[in-house]
Amino acid sequence: MTFELKIDENDYLTYQLFVASQSKTIKRKRSRNKIIMPILYLVLGASGFYQKNLLMGVLFCVLSILWFFLYPLWERNNYIKHYKNFIQENYKNAFGKSAFLEISDQTIFIKDELSEAKVSTSEIQEIYEIPTTIFIRMKAGKTLILPKEKIATIQELKTELISLAGVLKISYVSDENWVWR
Repeated sequence: MTFELKIDENDYLTYQLFVASQSKTIKRKRSRNKIIMPILYLVLGASGFYQKNLLMGVLFCVLSILWFFLYPLWERNNYIKHYKNFIQENYKNAFGKSAFLEISDQTIFIKDELSEAKVSTSEIQEIYEIPTTIFIRMKAGKTLILPKEKIATIQELKTELISLAGVLKISYVSDENWVWR
């Protein structure tokens, strides 16, 4: 069966944020950034209280609390800004072009206005579904981005991909609660 879709900047952004949310390195970095500065501010605040400098102690304790709650919001938006700039720079020619996807038990055929590709289904490593998008990850590191709202026959596509995952004995992960945090 053939499926038509168009990928835009938001689809690429969703993919980049999803990959970042799955990366152990980025998870560890974000967690560390959220924890280390508040601890440092608390130590400085405790030092202020120890030195009988109430203003310094209170100031650093308040900074610690503010950092803990506000930094994640800033960091989340900073990642979005970074990835938007990256996408604009690297994928600006790929937006809004119609693409056609055809899936069989042996191959996935993709064709757009500029190119076409045929990939063996044995190269599929994993299929991951989030609320807005389906990602087909290949062993070579490439990923097909399939925005759900831009595919008219999305239920048929999902059924076909679940069936294909069963035939290939690969995982089809559905995470309907995923959001970028």
